[in-house]
Amino acid sequence: MFLLFFNTRQLNQQLKNEYSLSNQQLIVEPDQLKIDGNLVKLTGYWVEGKQKIQGYYQLQSQNEQKQWSEISTPINLKFNGQIVEISPLTNENQFDYQLYARSQLIVNQIFIKKVKVSSVLRENLLAKLIDWLHQLRIFIIRKLGSLPEPLNGYSQLLLVGYSDIDFEQQVSIINQLGLLYLFSLSGMHVVYLMQFFKTICRWIGMTKEGFNYLCLIGLPIYAFIGGLSASLIRAVCMSWLVIFVGCFNLKISRTSALCVVLLINLIYSPLQLFSIGFQLSYLLTFIIIEGSKLNQLSLGLKLNAYSFPIVLWHTYQWNFLTWILTIAIIPIFEWLIIPAVLVGCLFPPLTGMANQVLDAINGVFNWLATLPFMLTFGKPPLILLVTTIIVLNLIEVSWVTKKAFLILGLFVFYLVIAFSIKFPLFDEVVYFDIGQGDSTLIRTRFNRSISLVDTGGKVSFTNEKWQIRHSKTNGETVVANYLLSKGINHLDNLFLTHQDTDHIGNFPSIAKKIQIERVIIPAGMGKNQNFIRRLKQAGVVAEKVLPVKTSRYQQIGIFKLLHPFKDGTGTNEDSLVLWFELNKFKFIISGDLDQAGEKQVIKKYPNIQADFLKTGHHGSKTSTAPVYVKQLEPSLAIISAGKNNRYGHPNQETLATLEKFKVPFVCTINSGMIKIKMIRNSLKIIYGKNNNQEDKIASN
Repeated sequence: MFLLFFNTRQLNQQLKNEYSLSNQQLIVEPDQLKIDGNLVKLTGYWVEGKQKIQGYYQLQSQNEQKQWSEISTPINLKFNGQIVEISPLTNENQFDYQLYARSQLIVNQIFIKKVKVSSVLRENLLAKLIDWLHQLRIFIIRKLGSLPEPLNGYSQLLLVGYSDIDFEQQVSIINQLGLLYLFSLSGMHVVYLMQFFKTICRWIGMTKEGFNYLCLIGLPIYAFIGGLSASLIRAVCMSWLVIFVGCFNLKISRTSALCVVLLINLIYSPLQLFSIGFQLSYLLTFIIIEGSKLNQLSLGLKLNAYSFPIVLWHTYQWNFLTWILTIAIIPIFEWLIIPAVLVGCLFPPLTGMANQVLDAINGVFNWLATLPFMLTFGKPPLILLVTTIIVLNLIEVSWVTKKAFLILGLFVFYLVIAFSIKFPLFDEVVYFDIGQGDSTLIRTRFNRSISLVDTGGKVSFTNEKWQIRHSKTNGETVVANYLLSKGINHLDNLFLTHQDTDHIGNFPSIAKKIQIERVIIPAGMGKNQNFIRRLKQAGVVAEKVLPVKTSRYQQIGIFKLLHPFKDGTGTNEDSLVLWFELNKFKFIISGDLDQAGEKQVIKKYPNIQADFLKTGHHGSKTSTAPVYVKQLEPSLAIISAGKNNRYGHPNQETLATLEKFKVPFVCTINSGMIKIKMIRNSLKIIYGKNNNQEDKIASN
């Protein structure tokens, strides 16, 4: 009922179309904006629309960046811009940012074009108090940020719930070790903080009752300063509820307090239920409460068992070291990390020593992350997650017999699912919705051959260091995420058709997550400085790079090489052209090859045909020559282009060419990911837009 009401309320706020706004106001607290290169990301209250909003503003100069970075009080933004709903996911197993935003009570986003910043004048006493707390939080964030690394990152994250861009790499390493709950259970530090301040209060002579009253006031304030994350709200509300009930000489168990807080949290924002942090925070807290009498080994194993299916569901991977680290991490967190953070922040003479402790812990984490214990399982079906939770609960019930049989059955179930993920029964071609770029996955049944043609990448017009952004690429969030979700952690072949950023820009970021056995490029591109730079960033050795041309290579695995004919420099005119056949269906991909090159290809290969044509250059009129389409006689054309791209792709001239030869087409702009699965002598086409899968069955 709450979810239905919540969803209805958000649908009423959601804007299906893009609208222009002028002379609007946005109230933003100083700790609700983050600067990433030349981009300001902010969360604020849109006055005219009466709703919480996500906003973006592109900075015009380094001086303007400095001015924004120094904002420390609430601001009123008078702006012009565009507003549209936060986009739904368009690729399978892509991170669902729309769902995340809705869990934070946000449904729309604003792209600010012109803005005037002014101070906010509040008359309401409560509003003034909230503003003061936000100002206090940003002051603490900046104060902690001035500490040496890594103390600054740990203190910001654990004490005020703020993740600095420079510390995100370390958090990623901790997550890689399967210790997500160290931070999703970050509310764990609330208990330690209360114990720390309780000791101080006793030392100054404060009574127990006085300390309790101090907590009733201080805990809500701390929750606000700590960033109001789901885990922190859970920890603070549980502690506050226990103390509040105790003031009336009543008692409430920690389990009951957890249930009450869970209910309140779900009433406020039920979509939080779908986040990994929320799930781990409440589930593992319940396990810790119920397992208070267990020894450290038993508790660690139990935490592992329950978190295992949830982590697989969200991240598709599991580090075997987690089984050991989970047992050790709670005492490490309690005896080393939290004390080092508190001592380093509160006692300046000991800051250096505390930082050395955290630096040593980081060193251990970094070393452990290099060990080959990571299992790429893939995304399990929901039934496996549910079955695991049920079986684990049955094992703990005293009247249940044959517990070993249940464990063995669950183990066999995992093996069956793992084999079904790792060894698919059908061939598959996936055209990713990668924005204004190209990336195509080709894998044969049983994963005997896994190849990626291009990686996508965002063309950047930034030239100065201050403009560089550090956010994740869609190579990570779309391509690598999909591969991992299918249990794939390596590529047999990575074909880079030419050197343009929208085709190879994501190469380094994908290589950091997916092992690449061989990189195939057009002959001559290896001398291109942009490619050399990306190769170095990717950490791929030059020996794995294979420059090709038709005079030397005619066949590479399942791929027939049709172009280039000679050495080039990696330009559009040098693009690789690949033809391949899967289950009697024929495909062709030609990068950004121009019409002159397409005509040369069909002249050299006059009998070449294709059932599926990947149109060149994102549907630009410079490619997809009429004679090329006529010769190939495709049954379907696929166009990869970005929404509202500045180039006007796909071009009407290209669409007219396809229409002339009665070739239907699909475009990632409208369809999202386009996945073609070969099933025996037929195929299924699945579109990823809005999770709406539209199937077409065709017989060969």
